[in-house]
Amino acid sequence: MPSNAHEILFRTSIAACNSDDHLRVYMRDVRGKISETVYENGWSSGAEKNVVASAKTFSPLACTSNNLEKIRVFYLSSENTIEGIAYNQSEGWFEGSIGKKRFITAPYSKLAVCHFEKGSDIELRVYGQLADNTIQEFGFKAVLSLLFSVYFQDLEHSLVEKCHDANRGWYDGFTKFPTMQPRAALACTSFAFGSDNISIHIFYSTASEVLEMVHDGRSWREGQFQADCIPGTEIACLSWISGSSSEIRVYAGWSGGLCHL
Repeated sequence: MPSNAHEILFRTSIAACNSDDHLRVYMRDVRGKISETVYENGWSSGAEKNVVASAKTFSPLACTSNNLEKIRVFYLSSENTIEGIAYNQSEGWFEGSIGKKRFITAPYSKLAVCHFEKGSDIELRVYGQLADNTIQEFGFKAVLSLLFSVYFQDLEHSLVEKCHDANRGWYDGFTKFPTMQPRAALACTSFAFGSDNISIHIFYSTASEVLEMVHDGRSWREGQFQADCIPGTEIACLSWISGSSSEIRVYAGWSGGLCHL
């Protein structure tokens, strides 16, 4: 990583995406800006052109990309609404559409996002926590065959789902997730065996554990993953296809260091 670590905000959220060994890492700096660190045969960052957006203090970050051809970075505004910044190779960075819908999260909500290919479309799911501590899912499908879903925690601590497609715009998802503790850490990943066999995995924290919700292409269920963690841990996960099977890695803090699947 680059040597300008003193410019990174203490306890910043981190989001990352890649195309093989071409890497993009997003963090909040001491100026309150979301900056992009790039790896292309070496790390580079710190220039003004690397600033992609501004977010509230200690905003969560989440991102995903289609082999870096299209990148989406999600964060919270000072009013706790979900905002997004988008990138494509022809236009560069531009404001995403989700902010215009003013989806309000819990002030302490984390964010997680994943994407998967479905035929010629790219679908995304974003998760966050609402006021009732439920986790909400949001979905989006742009005109250029881009589909998003967003998950976050609301003010009642529930995980909420929001979806979007080109015909309907943004709408509530159909999923009801379990109520979680306030400030639950969130991470999600997805993969597909063909266009119709799609799997989504959401990992979230309790007071002392990391647990999992799984979508098998038909419905949501509780997953088998369970691991001890330290209070207040952040979570990261990733997945890939290896031959005829999938590989998943989950990272979280625990008393022995990192736990992973």
